[in-house]
Amino acid sequence: MVVVSKHLGGWETSTFGSVIRELKGLKEGLEWLRSDSHRLGPSHKVIKIADRIVELNHREEVMWKQCSRVTWLTEGDWNTHFFHLRSSQRRWRNKISKLKMVDGSFTKDEAVMASMTTEFYRSLYTAEGTADTDQLLDTVPTKVTGEMNDMLLKLIGLEEVKNAWCQMFSTKAPSPNSFPAHFFQKHWDLCGIEVTTVVLRVLLGVDDPGKLNNMNIVLIPKVENPNELG
Repeated sequence: MVVVSKHLGGWETSTFGSVIRELKGLKEGLEWLRSDSHRLGPSHKVIKIADRIVELNHREEVMWKQCSRVTWLTEGDWNTHFFHLRSSQRRWRNKISKLKMVDGSFTKDEAVMASMTTEFYRSLYTAEGTADTDQLLDTVPTKVTGEMNDMLLKLIGLEEVKNAWCQMFSTKAPSPNSFPAHFFQKHWDLCGIEVTTVVLRVLLGVDDPGKLNNMNIVLIPKVENPNELG
């Protein structure tokens, strides 16, 4: 995936290019050609530029839609401006500009805020010792039948892994490798076997899932202007 990401970076620069910058140049060129008082109609060059603008408009819409992660608009709608605003709005709303420290003062230092956040969640999710629960569990009636238990213990198959992966929303926040679920769904014929093998080996206890648990933890504020953790 690191190699693929590196090649995609080069492809973005050489092939995909800067959509917004190219669109601006093409539109300016098209206006200049159309302003020629001597032209008798749309030339081959005008048609070619117009076709390219249509293609880039579609790319721009897809780009902003993926950035906005809006799930409820239908495919193909011309909503680039909406997607752009939605993406900018989400980025502004999710920004945490300061945090309250233990002594009551506030800090805007990103390194300090990152350290505070890491320590808060490390403490929150650190397992604590529990009392013996066997006696308590003995009073809970059995609801899972033998047949149900056999079904729960059944080995997971290739198709089940694929179905679970394809049910993920395609453009939700990607993992640290920057690849969203859509990448794997779209190219399952190329990477499906490898992905399935890794998943099954972890579920069977053959491999350590530690590396798979690496993720980007994003704080999503539930109140306006957040300044405290908790």
